[in-house]
Amino acid sequence: MEIKNVQKQKGFTLVEIAIVLVIIGLLLGGVLKGQELITNAKIKSVTSDFDNISAAYYAYQDRTGKTAGTTTGTMVDADFWADLRSEGFINGLSGVASGPEHALDGYWTAGSGDPFPGKNWICADNIIDTYASGMDKKKDDGVGTSGSMKTTNGVVYTATGALQTVCHEL
Repeated sequence: MEIKNVQKQKGFTLVEIAIVLVIIGLLLGGVLKGQELITNAKIKSVTSDFDNISAAYYAYQDRTGKTAGTTTGTMVDADFWADLRSEGFINGLSGVASGPEHALDGYWTAGSGDPFPGKNWICADNIIDTYASGMDKKKDDGVGTSGSMKTTNGVVYTATGALQTVCHEL
């Protein structure tokens, strides 16, 4: 009787490959869900900052008897942020003329007139339109052309990924 040399095959079984694919799928799912949670937290942060800046604006009026940023009668962006910084309502360097950066990688601005004629406002720029729509629905009527929250260009949210500047009336 002759014994044949049986050579063992090297490689992975289908079960082993299936287990690895399941593990990779779970890891990818966790990463994507984590990114979604981070994005939602940033959106909520910017949404609540609209309220926080509004509160600082009114607290400044209560404390000083003046409207922040209106030394010339019209609200000026640089003066607005400097006034709020001078009274300790927002953080940042006192010599910085621009508004603070928000969580969605844009900046805050302040002014008066359009998109709210005869009124003061604050705006957050660089907001993806789907995020802007959700913020508007949470704080107002969900329409970018009406209410106390509007886009600067007066457009309806399109869900195309376009960047918007979203403003809130003070």
